[in-house]
Amino acid sequence: MESLKPPSTLASIGIIARFELVRLFQTTRGLLSIAAFAIVWYFIFKELIYRAAQWVSVPGFRESMSDMFGQIGLANLLQWPVAEFVMFWLFALLLFPILTVMITADQTSSDRSRGTLRFLTLRATRDSIFFGRFLGQLIIQCLLIGGLLLATFAMAMWNNSDNFSFALTSAIIMGTNLLIVVLPFTAMMAFFSASVRSSRLAVIVAIICWGFSLGLINYLAMKIPPFGVLINILPGTQLPDLIQANDWATLKHAWLPLLQTLGFLLLGRTIVQRSSL
Repeated sequence: MESLKPPSTLASIGIIARFELVRLFQTTRGLLSIAAFAIVWYFIFKELIYRAAQWVSVPGFRESMSDMFGQIGLANLLQWPVAEFVMFWLFALLLFPILTVMITADQTSSDRSRGTLRFLTLRATRDSIFFGRFLGQLIIQCLLIGGLLLATFAMAMWNNSDNFSFALTSAIIMGTNLLIVVLPFTAMMAFFSASVRSSRLAVIVAIICWGFSLGLINYLAMKIPPFGVLINILPGTQLPDLIQANDWATLKHAWLPLLQTLGFLLLGRTIVQRSSL
């Protein structure tokens, strides 16, 4: 009788990525996480985005606010044509990095603590597990971003259906950018999740390391200005520039998070390959 062949690396990555979706949509913990996410964004939409969009839509408001926004470097924020997407863009850039750190913290850490990671390696390589979990979390991020953009689009159409083409273009541009924004944070948590045995500890260590690195780099930059370039190793450093951009010009900042993602994935893979299970 011919023995069963183990799936290829790509097939294993796909299977593990799908399992991440199963953990989210078919477990009590996953459904509670979705419910909490939906409730938080419901109040953001209702109390912040909707009300702020009404103010931005008032004739002359953008002109009167452009000077004030210009003083804090946010003048281009008002150049987005649809008011609802103006406010969504601001809140999404501020909140999604934080949410990503919390949502994607448990990629391999809990499996290591329970001992199931050793069992998984009987049917899949360590690379398959590491990259499969990363891909699964990235797909989840895409679904969350897509759902929020759909809600923003529906709100924009409810308020003014004449903005259909502008709203659709804004949704595509923002969705592309937000996916790029969350990439390095998801990769960073893949690295920290591979380094510790608890998702909670992964979040704590990530925050401490990010904050300590930011303070150290700023201190070194004050003493020796060329060290300021090291700030580019930290995820999220392009966000101030991204907030100040609009339309497809936002993609000119995409190279930095893509490089950061590659760097964290290489570090995480090294940890997974060399660590004991």
